[in-house]
Amino acid sequence: MVIALLLLLTTVTFVSMKGSRVALTLFALDLGAGPFETGLLFALYGLFPFLFAVHAGRIADRFGNRGLMYLGLAALTASLALPAVLPVLPALYVAAPLIGFTSMLFVVATQNLIGLLSLPGTRTRNYSLYSLGESTANVAGPILVGFIIDFRSHPFEFVIVAAITASCLAALHLGRRAIPAVGGGGREAQPDRAAADLLRLPALREALVTNGVVMTGLDLYSLYLPIYARSFGLSASAIGLILGAFGVAGFLVRMMIPPVTARWGERAMMAAALALASLAFISIPLTQSPWLLAAASFVVGLGIGCGQPLSMILAFNAAPPGRSAEAIAMRLAVSYGAHVVIPTVFGAVGTVFGFAPVFWTCAMLMGGGAYLNRRGKAGDP
Repeated sequence: MVIALLLLLTTVTFVSMKGSRVALTLFALDLGAGPFETGLLFALYGLFPFLFAVHAGRIADRFGNRGLMYLGLAALTASLALPAVLPVLPALYVAAPLIGFTSMLFVVATQNLIGLLSLPGTRTRNYSLYSLGESTANVAGPILVGFIIDFRSHPFEFVIVAAITASCLAALHLGRRAIPAVGGGGREAQPDRAAADLLRLPALREALVTNGVVMTGLDLYSLYLPIYARSFGLSASAIGLILGAFGVAGFLVRMMIPPVTARWGERAMMAAALALASLAFISIPLTQSPWLLAAASFVVGLGIGCGQPLSMILAFNAAPPGRSAEAIAMRLAVSYGAHVVIPTVFGAVGTVFGFAPVFWTCAMLMGGGAYLNRRGKAGDP
């Protein structure tokens, strides 16, 4: 019952989170932002979470997760409403870091609670269900905001996504007694240990490095595919459908995680997935057909859709007792660090050299990630 409530809340909240990122990009483009300015917007999205994710994890380990969920949802709702109240480009640069920071609070708390409330035998299944909810939102969020933009307006889309998170906050309050304020699982807190101690754990280091590669690919895809498609005149709804194909593929591949990893291991699946993503990134700048772009988007979703849940599972399992939220937050810090660095750097690259070098550089990074994971199981000595 508790796991089901958490999965429902996270899935619906992810619709707003995923939709808002596409909405920010397209709104900024329509307000006159170029590739560099749009990349900077993405970087701001990840700045505060990158700086404060580990601190949020420590708070969750020491004081509990439910309060962090409350704070995250309430502040996220207010942040999403800001572009609706002030529909100008400077307001987007204020809203982006606030949306990133407040959503991070909610994500740290829920990811940690799902791990703590699961048994060792059900943890992979529950995290896979969590990631399937995220994949559902990867489909629903972009499609929702794409059609709202075409048929209403940019400010109205932010009203809708803010209303969605407000409904989740109400549902959390109604079901608050089912969600423990402090995580269980027999893990006693260790608040005085340095965060750098966790980096001495080989399994956690492997999870963090692989997660960094996956997030680089995801960020470049999320940023540059809408810009590339917009450059030759595709509508917002068409772009939303292309991005939705990515989410469909992510949903399918995440259903395959438990049986595939049980037979072949995490690293084998990761290596094959990243190699597939590399091939898809090579093909994107070679076509302007919406159908072929949707097909490439689908293959990218197959390739990198499993990286996030696998690294999440590995990070939780590698954490010592009482430091699970901190380990999860460290993984999130790597993700948000990619949000800060990658869009800024490649925004400048795209401005100077065009789209193809960006997608092909990403293909090389995915290939490097595949090579890194080519042998053994993730977490093996």
